[in-house]
Amino acid sequence: MPAAPTDDIEGGGGGPRWRDTIVLMLVAALIAGVGVYWWQQRSPNPGRTDVGFYDDMTTHHLQAIAMSNAYIRNGRSPFLSQEAGEVSLGQAGDIRAMNLALESWHAETSDDVAMEWMGMSVPQNQQPGMASDAEIARLGRLRGRSLDEQYSRLMILHHAGGVHMAAAAATRARLGGVRRFAAAMAHGQRSEIEELNRWRVQNGFPAVPIPPGIL
Repeated sequence: MPAAPTDDIEGGGGGPRWRDTIVLMLVAALIAGVGVYWWQQRSPNPGRTDVGFYDDMTTHHLQAIAMSNAYIRNGRSPFLSQEAGEVSLGQAGDIRAMNLALESWHAETSDDVAMEWMGMSVPQNQQPGMASDAEIARLGRLRGRSLDEQYSRLMILHHAGGVHMAAAAATRARLGGVRRFAAAMAHGQRSEIEELNRWRVQNGFPAVPIPPGIL
């Protein structure tokens, strides 16, 4: 059954009570990230894709966590609150695993340029699926159904960009552990895109179009 409409305004507050447990969830994510790191193939000779993907995806994940935390603070949909919590939990673990790998490789990373390993070069904040500064600012102001629409749409587009990158890394990375990690990431984000679009349709929002080849 569709969720009852909520206040469609900018401002106000409220949110699910369970968000008080998010700190414990994030601690669990860090532990999980360490486990994923040890599962990966460690090598003193990673390739350009291995390093570039982990570096760029760390930045990509950080924005997803920031958007999800904004929804956890102010959102009211139980489904979207759960999705946001899972993003914060899972992607914090991913970041921990990727950063541990980069440290073990003594890899040189870039704070400014992204996507060179895919044959292009863009600023970090212009990676595929990244929301603009204006969109992030608006997300923090919205409440009710407007927040539901903005968060679910931005997260679908963000996941689509993540799938684009992860699917490429799954075939191009030198290390088997990185290829498996990227393939699992792409699979998980495809599933979340489908779940979010299904929720949007059930709750009176149009499905967000996804570029060909993502799903």
